[in-house]
Amino acid sequence: MNDKKTINSDLIPDRQKLEDAYNENLALFEIELRRLTRKLKKNLSEHQTNATIKSRIKSFDSFFDKLLNTIQNTGTNDIVLTDIIGIRIITPFLEDRDGVIKLLTNEFNVTEIEAKGEKHSFNEFGYDSTHLLADLPEGYPAIKMPYTKPVFEIQLRTILQEAWAEVEHELIYKANFSLLNTSIRRKLASLNASLALSDVIFQEIRDYQKEIQNLDDKRREMLLNKVKEIDKMPLIDKIAPKQDLEANLKKDINSIQPQKELDKLIFEALDAHSNQHYSQAIQIYSEILNRELEPKISSIIFNHRGMAYFVQSEYERSIDDFTNALYFNPENYRALNNRGLVYKMESQHDKALADFEASIEIFQNQVDGYYGCSLIHYDLENYSSAITYCNKALNIKPDFSPAKQLKSIIASKLFR
Repeated sequence: MNDKKTINSDLIPDRQKLEDAYNENLALFEIELRRLTRKLKKNLSEHQTNATIKSRIKSFDSFFDKLLNTIQNTGTNDIVLTDIIGIRIITPFLEDRDGVIKLLTNEFNVTEIEAKGEKHSFNEFGYDSTHLLADLPEGYPAIKMPYTKPVFEIQLRTILQEAWAEVEHELIYKANFSLLNTSIRRKLASLNASLALSDVIFQEIRDYQKEIQNLDDKRREMLLNKVKEIDKMPLIDKIAPKQDLEANLKKDINSIQPQKELDKLIFEALDAHSNQHYSQAIQIYSEILNRELEPKISSIIFNHRGMAYFVQSEYERSIDDFTNALYFNPENYRALNNRGLVYKMESQHDKALADFEASIEIFQNQVDGYYGCSLIHYDLENYSSAITYCNKALNIKPDFSPAKQLKSIIASKLFR
């Protein structure tokens, strides 16, 4: 039995008249599309959202075919198509996609949000995608196109969802769907489910990395607070607590993730450290160091235990740990920066300056080594050199407030 509805020929619009109207308005559609794309790119950039934007005006043939299919399915020509202006935003992670939805609802009058993947059962296949329908912003050109209204459609997908949609389009919609037997369909459904699971796993990995980074930020804040406690220089009070001195930590941790027990211990140590349970953190770091580790991992753990010792004012032990970190990895410039900081607190300026300069020699694209040098030269009243190193830090990171403040302090001393 054929359940397919037949279309009443009286409902079919005059194709030529509709195509003439389409061609008359095409330039206006394109103007509006460019305006929307510019606005979206600006908004995404301002919110530091990593996303790719694709856009298109629906071709007349596609528009007319969809119109006929909709008339056939509804039995009426009193319909409106909403996707003649279409924009697609592709993000790396599910979290980014959710952030973009929030951004769009704040920037536009979104009238509809639909998650396409929710329609599929476990043995079906079809791309996961979130579709939003929004009113065109004020200033929309006076377009008079039948079967449309001043709205546009936005599709949101992750990179994996976009890849699946592209492949699915080639395999299914551009081929003969009836040739796909039940076994093939189930395989496609399984593949789609695997990609959906991959999106979830990628997001979990990203959440883990962010948690590691947050713990690391807290530890760095504690170390800087210790400096502030000892060194009452005004500029120390305003050092940003979230400097990126441990930016490679998550990469190093990821390299040892297959050792699940060790990974668990490291995370426990970082958590204790970040929550100011220094003795507990040192105990766990020490337990980790009693194991057989790759030299690079030993260097990381010694560096972090040294930071914990430093916050507890155990300077000799912290220097020993930073020195051990450098023994296991001479390229660990973070350990040099940290040891230089301890030497500074003990007024061993020659050793501190040597460590900061060595750190810069290993990795020049960092603000901390240059800023450390500027602090030492400031202590020694070598103000010209201090300003030079401040400028080098600001050349890498123009908004680095500690260097800006130090320059201001030096200027106030030189031009009293």
